[in-house]
Amino acid sequence: MLIDITERYPAPNPELFTEFEKKYPPDAHGEEASPNARVWRVYRDRVTELDDDLLEGWHKTLDVLLIFVCAPLSHSGSLRSYKGLQPDYSEITARGVVALLAQSNTSFTAPLPIPSFDHVEASARAVWINALWFASLTLALIDALLCILVKQWLVEYASKQRQPAASGQKWAWRHHAFRQGLDKWGIGVFISSLSVILYGALYLFLFGLLVFLFDLDRRLCVVSMGLTILIGSLHLVSVFLPLWFGDCPTTTPVLTHLRWIEAFSKYMVMRIWVYSI
Repeated sequence: MLIDITERYPAPNPELFTEFEKKYPPDAHGEEASPNARVWRVYRDRVTELDDDLLEGWHKTLDVLLIFVCAPLSHSGSLRSYKGLQPDYSEITARGVVALLAQSNTSFTAPLPIPSFDHVEASARAVWINALWFASLTLALIDALLCILVKQWLVEYASKQRQPAASGQKWAWRHHAFRQGLDKWGIGVFISSLSVILYGALYLFLFGLLVFLFDLDRRLCVVSMGLTILIGSLHLVSVFLPLWFGDCPTTTPVLTHLRWIEAFSKYMVMRIWVYSI
């Protein structure tokens, strides 16, 4: 008994492939693997879409970092705090005036010493405030510089991919080389590390703010410290929680570094345990 193969394996509906066939006309017989074959055109369009999505995500991340970095840079408090490291010239002037008046007054038999400008040291509080705030400012500037550099790298990468090639096959080879370069040089990891630098700048600024408020207003310092501890705790929990719960939606690029550290730590522990046997 003969079986009609068309009933078991019906031919695909040509209407389903109409748009694809119009966009990518089929190659002539024997030209399916030629340098300008359809497969290379399909490959170029597909990887271009993937690259656009990847670059768009990276650009958005860098834009957010740059906007956040501009906030502390626009605050001039850290730039004015250096005055705490300098002598208080108004106080020295006031003391000098008092000393001059005392010398001119005949009721005083012993002259008062004139305040000296030598060996004037800043208080430990002023040193800590300036150290923390200027360290925060330095990290923010470094982070802004690196963000701008990375954006230029990504623009140059996209520009290279848009350049014409002698054939679709050569374009595919060139794209593969440049795309592998992004992974080889760890551009994605580097971009995710920029947020870690920004975290450091933020917490340094907050610690300096607490030191600044400690002697200025204890109540305000306590409130700021409570908010800092609360936000810092929530931040740390949101970062580390996905390590133990895979379905946790608070995953960030920093989690990749944490997983690498966790895997490397387990590897080193296993090596030490094996060699100790």
